Amino acid sequence: MILHHEFVKSAKKYGKKLAIIDRTTGTKVSYSKALIASLILAKKFKKYKGSFIGIMIPTSAGSFLSILGVLMAGKVPVMINYSTGAAENCEYAQNKIGFKTIITSQALLEKINCRFVDGMVYIEDIMKEISITDKLSAALKSKLPTKIICNSFPPADIDDTVVILFTSGSEKEPKAVQLTHRNIGSNVIDAINVFKLTSEDVIMSILPLFHVFGYTTNFWLPLIGKMTAVTYANPLDYKKIPAIIREEKVTMIAGTPIFFAGYLRESKPGDFESLRIIVAGADKTPDWLRHGYMEKHGKVLLEGYGTTETSPVVSANTPEDNRPGSIGKIFPSAQVKIEDINTGEALPPGREGKILVKGDLVMKGYFDDVEETSLHIRDGWYDTGDMGM
Repeated sequence: MILHHEFVKSAKKYGKKLAIIDRTTGTKVSYSKALIASLILAKKFKKYKGSFIGIMIPTSAGSFLSILGVLMAGKVPVMINYSTGAAENCEYAQNKIGFKTIITSQALLEKINCRFVDGMVYIEDIMKEISITDKLSAALKSKLPTKIICNSFPPADIDDTVVILFTSGSEKEPKAVQLTHRNIGSNVIDAINVFKLTSEDVIMSILPLFHVFGYTTNFWLPLIGKMTAVTYANPLDYKKIPAIIREEKVTMIAGTPIFFAGYLRESKPGDFESLRIIVAGADKTPDWLRHGYMEKHGKVLLEGYGTTETSPVVSANTPEDNRPGSIGKIFPSAQVKIEDINTGEALPPGREGKILVKGDLVMKGYFDDVEETSLHIRDGWYDTGDMGM
């Protein structure tokens, strides 16, 4: 599937339905409005040179529509981490990938005290430039049949890069991970099937989109699944998020154990009544946290596992199949083998070794780094560097 084409299909079929409830700005965006807005942005983004555009905007309607606009303009979004060293991260990305334009927000730069970096364009300024003519032509275009709208975008292939995300760089400098439409698409479809999600589900989108966990589960999952995403820019607002979950009757939330510990502490009984699925990933889920959710809310905290290079989810516990302390069953599109760390031979169940993953979820490779790519991917198997059994 071509992801932005799938979004157009969702928008054409569910036009009146809310696609995004942005709880930071108070904006509500229907699927048809989201289509019009992304078509307007696509036209604006087309004029920037090069095949890549950086995006540094917190999780919001603005970041959703900017990513869609960049893809519709035939370019690849490069997601930039603003949580620490934002200006340095911008320059690192520009140099590594070789592009200039970064769509960001003036409000964000002021909030995080980040200096202006050459090539930055404020989304606020782009919004001010939108004319009546822009709005009318996008509205007319949005009324055309799905096929005609999709054919108006530059051609895209399922194995084209749909996003560039950076690894945390804990070992050495961050690597630029290229994920394709096939990679993210397979992970989204797996998540929909494994968690039995429907268009009735409401997803709490609080994770930053510069992390693959947020990019796939908080952005593409709701849009492709024709669900409603409730966005909130600050996942550390532990008091506010449980209240939003209650008010918007959210049915699914994914997050990190640290975030879930904060929400547990600040939530009141009844806040999580509507939640059907609570998935923790990115770090080991401690037993006390699982017990805390069961005691205070009668809710099961499910644990999953993934990596940036696997789009991200490799496995997850589900309400039907849950073994606390494990990372759950492997996703349908993934194959996993455990290898002996010294001999490289495949190990039987119950023996600990290196985790290797194969399938449609495995990245295309690291950008402009054949050496690192070949060190990590052999015969289609991605070496996670993690241990498991």
